[in-house]
Amino acid sequence: MTDNTPSAYVPHHRALEIPVVYATRENTAEYGEFIGTDVPKAGLSIPFYKGAVEEGFNLPFRYHERAVIRTARIHPRPGEITWLERHQRMTQLFVGLGDAPLCMVLGKPNVEGELPDLDTVRAFVLPPGTGIMIHEGTWHDFPMALDRPVTVLTANSEEVVAALAAQGSASEMNSGDVFKINIL
Repeated sequence: MTDNTPSAYVPHHRALEIPVVYATRENTAEYGEFIGTDVPKAGLSIPFYKGAVEEGFNLPFRYHERAVIRTARIHPRPGEITWLERHQRMTQLFVGLGDAPLCMVLGKPNVEGELPDLDTVRAFVLPPGTGIMIHEGTWHDFPMALDRPVTVLTANSEEVVAALAAQGSASEMNSGDVFKINIL
């Protein structure tokens, strides 16, 4: 392996069935903040449009360097998970736009550990029009479409997007704020 790839990983060659869970605010709390149609922490006092707008307080989005907001169109793919990654210097937001659900494979953050605790990995099915802002250090794969294409809105950092785009091939990486491993 090169200097920019993880070196401590030794494959176990065991299949792991990842539980599929329908995402709620409660069951995703250890992975991130569920973004639904309700307004958590409502009550921000802004004097315009009283009675017509229910204002919520700012979400705790954090990033290193410059924030970027972008979209991606995802299509259904096989359910085998190859890659998990984490970011230590930012949260990351994924919101499904439209009327199709999406799936987020998430593992609980473990900032001290080099590898994810695979026993905490879940495949969360997010209802159409919802999303999740994952905590710093949460292991994740890119969202998956389940039965039809869906557009995903992401809030990210320029540092992470640049590191992923500069990667010459689909291989493990430890560059910028991206630590990505092949879990197979």
